Amino acid sequence: MKLAALGVITALIGIVLGAPGLIGIGAFWMLLGPLMRMYGQRIKDLQASTQAEATSEAAAGTTAEEGSAQRRPSIDGRTFAVGTMLWLLLGIPSLAVGILLLGIGGEDENWRWLPIVVGGLALGIGVISAAMYLAGASLQAVAELAPETEVPATLWVKSVRETGTFINERPRLEFELRVEPDGATELPPYDVTKKATVPFTAMGSLRVGDGFRALVAGPDNPTAMEIRWDEPVAGTTTAAAHGEPARVPDVSARLEELDALHRADQITAEEYEAQRVRILGSI
Repeated sequence: MKLAALGVITALIGIVLGAPGLIGIGAFWMLLGPLMRMYGQRIKDLQASTQAEATSEAAAGTTAEEGSAQRRPSIDGRTFAVGTMLWLLLGIPSLAVGILLLGIGGEDENWRWLPIVVGGLALGIGVISAAMYLAGASLQAVAELAPETEVPATLWVKSVRETGTFINERPRLEFELRVEPDGATELPPYDVTKKATVPFTAMGSLRVGDGFRALVAGPDNPTAMEIRWDEPVAGTTTAAAHGEPARVPDVSARLEELDALHRADQITAEEYEAQRVRILGSI
């Protein structure tokens, strides 16, 4: 039920009972109702605008990372402050009327629960929404301070060690990596130690000497990177370029590892077939 309509009903009950407290709080709700409705429409407009921006970015081919970095939050600070003020303005007077029995006689004491319930809900919504907004703003601030990973590069696996940790049943491994930014970036190669959670679909392509494509932040923030596990790179050419003996990939061993993952139900049939084709294609 809309707040203004509830205010009308409450005021009529107050008139019938001769309870000025119910009449007053009902009239207050009637006045506040249009403001709450305007605020709700403002939230819908902001959400629609954000959705339209996301759709436009998708049509233009903007990546998710670029879109999230450029897009403004759907609710800005001013809208948040107005909303919090409205909920508090609704909740505090309503609770005061009900708890303190302001303008409600003893014979009508049972009606005190109407403003108490409305006030309690409004105050709870205001406090929870404020906490959620502040938490989201803090996370966004942390994300904005994080280094941007936008330099295309190839990561070459020099060594890999198990950490004994699993996240969502996926192994978290420690890598010694050689990072080679693309030539157009004019950034020098660098080495880094990086811990990463590896998806099962990438296990068949994970070999020392091989690599993966990635977006990195550069040597100033060497551990900041977005590894593209679905874009493996064979390492024989790079090994020869570094003066190392070219390694022939052990296809049989990789297929056996993939079969073991499939038998253990750690990858789906679709993932198994995709990785099998990828391994056979590296011969």
